Amino acid sequence: MHIGFDAKRYFLNATGLGNYSRTTVRLLHTYFPENDYYLYTPRTSDRSGILQPGEHVHVRTPGLPTGRMLAPLWRTFLLGRETTRDALDIFHGLSHEIPYGLPQTTKKVVTMHDLIFLRHPELYNRLDVAVYTAKYRSSCSRSDTIIAISQQTKRDLIEFFNMDEHKIKVVYQSCDKRFYDRIGDDTRQTIRKKHDLPSRYILYVGSLAERKNVITLIHALGRIPRESRPHLVLVGTGNRGYMTRLHAAIAQEHLDQEVTWLGQVPGKDLPGIYQMADLFVYPSLFEGFGIPILEALFSKTPVITSTGSCFREAGGPHCLYTTPGDVDELSQAIARVLDDSNLAATMRDKGYEHALHFHEHQVAKNMMNVYTSLLP
Repeated sequence: MHIGFDAKRYFLNATGLGNYSRTTVRLLHTYFPENDYYLYTPRTSDRSGILQPGEHVHVRTPGLPTGRMLAPLWRTFLLGRETTRDALDIFHGLSHEIPYGLPQTTKKVVTMHDLIFLRHPELYNRLDVAVYTAKYRSSCSRSDTIIAISQQTKRDLIEFFNMDEHKIKVVYQSCDKRFYDRIGDDTRQTIRKKHDLPSRYILYVGSLAERKNVITLIHALGRIPRESRPHLVLVGTGNRGYMTRLHAAIAQEHLDQEVTWLGQVPGKDLPGIYQMADLFVYPSLFEGFGIPILEALFSKTPVITSTGSCFREAGGPHCLYTTPGDVDELSQAIARVLDDSNLAATMRDKGYEHALHFHEHQVAKNMMNVYTSLLP
């Protein structure tokens, strides 16, 4: 089988959509090595996790300088014609879009991660909402199959785009396989020293943006008595406006000496940072899936996240769920886990069991089943 991908974010995006793209391609190449995989991108990079071109991996870039300089136009209007020479059976747009001009003989698949811009338009400017709506609706309409990364995303596609539910297949994600293994004590201590981590801490990993709702976590910690309150470690970055608000909330709660900002950290250090945490808190308002939840569960770290959206799909029955924005409810949940070692142990063990449903071999199989269902 010849399978092509829109690989711009595979090569050039360091966070969520890029991670999804790299993981998807890696899993298919690992578990189904007999196929040929074609990666179409305006330019390449040497980012960690990139497959090198070889017998069954082919990288395609624009043949003319104008294609590289006008990358958005190339991806949308010229890429489709460039796939002709590769005789693709499947073209998969990994992040909301598929190009125009793909051969009629090529089956078209698009992954839709979320429609947050329609579910929470107040978080976006009007022009972005209009552009995303037009582009994503068009890609969904022109595809043969839509992959939704959660049941929540499937419901949103039906509600907002009026898509036929039979055209939508839910294929869950996995996280990077580095989270599957336990980190040795010596490596943990090296990571602790490198990042100056305290002996006990609550962890948040993700972008620092308004919809991630980290300010609620700051205020919730302020409700916990100081003598029983662990440090907070924040992994991620955000824009200046939201970072200013976070700093103001930290000052308001007198937590200046109790918050560690790590920014972006090397991927190889993340499993150790998760595994040493007493608790992972993910207070987001809305997500397409929530990969950090899965990373924490594989790390055997107790998780508190939000009610609604897709969070229970990712977290399962043994996380704690609180109403987004409810400071007191989140504070009480944090205190409950920190004060009850038996509860924390159950959350670790049962959470890990739930995470195994998202192991990469099952994810790869589910994705390949979608592809093969489209072929004669």
